[in-house]
Amino acid sequence: MILEEIMKRRSGRAFSDKPVSDEMLESILEAGRWAPSCGNTQAWNFVVLREPDILTQAHDALSRGNAYAKAAPIMILLAAKEDGGCPAHGLPYFAMDVGLAVENMLLQTVHLGLLGHPTAGWNEAKLKELSGMREEYRIVTVIFIGFEGDLNILDERSREKEKAPRTRRELSEIVHWNSW
Repeated sequence: MILEEIMKRRSGRAFSDKPVSDEMLESILEAGRWAPSCGNTQAWNFVVLREPDILTQAHDALSRGNAYAKAAPIMILLAAKEDGGCPAHGLPYFAMDVGLAVENMLLQTVHLGLLGHPTAGWNEAKLKELSGMREEYRIVTVIFIGFEGDLNILDERSREKEKAPRTRRELSEIVHWNSW
């Protein structure tokens, strides 16, 4: 009874350099735009990097662990102001809002037969400078999107991660009924 896209979604690392159509990319961005947000503040902003020269410069801001992502033809910076979301209870709802947009985007990516991989491990200052992002914004995550490529392009460590089965903790470990 779980959506097929949820069960098929994975953070793949082997990207093809095959271009993603404008229509596919726009549908992914629309999926993000239609995510729920606290108080409907829609705190997110999406900076799409897809021009080869810009991507090459952006790749210099990636950590070594994200080297695989350099093959992806699309890099999206998801950003928000830390005070840009719902102000209720002094909690950082902007991060939750961006997370909801990310999941919508990832599920749409799977629906289209593409890979989407959200990451940590990049130099925020370099990416902000390259993209011209205003200082008051924070990059919450970076998503790489593209068609699946050949696993043999990956280093051995990344190849092993790709081959490993997806696992999740049992519900009995994470669900608490009526009390902890």
